[in-house]
Amino acid sequence: MTESAARWIDRLGYGDSPAHRLDARAKILAAAAFVVSVASFPKYEVGGLLPLAALPLALAVAGRVPAAPVARLLLAASPFALLVGAANPLLDRTPRAAVLGVAVAGGVLSFLSIALRFLLCAGAALVLVATTSMPRLLAALGALGVPRPFVVQVQLLYRYLFLLVDEGRRLAEARALREPSRRLPRARTARRMLASLLWRTWERGDRIYGCMKARGFDGTFPALAPARFRARDGLVLAGAVAACVALRLVPWTRWPGGPAGSAG
Repeated sequence: MTESAARWIDRLGYGDSPAHRLDARAKILAAAAFVVSVASFPKYEVGGLLPLAALPLALAVAGRVPAAPVARLLLAASPFALLVGAANPLLDRTPRAAVLGVAVAGGVLSFLSIALRFLLCAGAALVLVATTSMPRLLAALGALGVPRPFVVQVQLLYRYLFLLVDEGRRLAEARALREPSRRLPRARTARRMLASLLWRTWERGDRIYGCMKARGFDGTFPALAPARFRARDGLVLAGAVAACVALRLVPWTRWPGGPAGSAG
């Protein structure tokens, strides 16, 4: 992921909009229902997944989330998802659908389905973070019964991830100043940079943890204000779950996910 896009998404979580003012527990449960709905579709389904994009888009519009940073992060992570199904078109050549009279192999459909599921679930997660600050998200997870050690580990990992990125940027800038004619470092230089990055990040993280302990850190992060689950939060949650169920059960579209003979 790009550093600027990740930091932009993190800063957006502290904004103020109708989506930001919703209780984080309602948004987490709605996102969980969305992911379950996406995952429950058959492996060859493509057309039926498309209407589900309306749910994260609605949250993004309500939260005034710009499309550019979300798109950059999705693009940066997409190779991992595409590699999962890259061999499907070669392994499954049985026709499973027909589009405009042209038979489409099951491997192509399953590959498109994997890519679309990734875009839907990853996009929903990014929009959730962009409309809810990480402290509120983790506090909501704790309120929903997630074990406290897991919540603390996620929060520390999230904070130290930016620390790692900062140290990596400094090393890259220092290397570029010493070797301005080379776009990429030599293999020997890259190994030393990686070792230095891990050591400097560990050392800086240890100093930060020492400061946290000196200020009384006991494994919990105090909340600035207690969260309140209002009636509107319940209505939004109920509406989101109902929409996920409806979009999953109602056959809004039949191609290109059905049998070859049934597609138009």
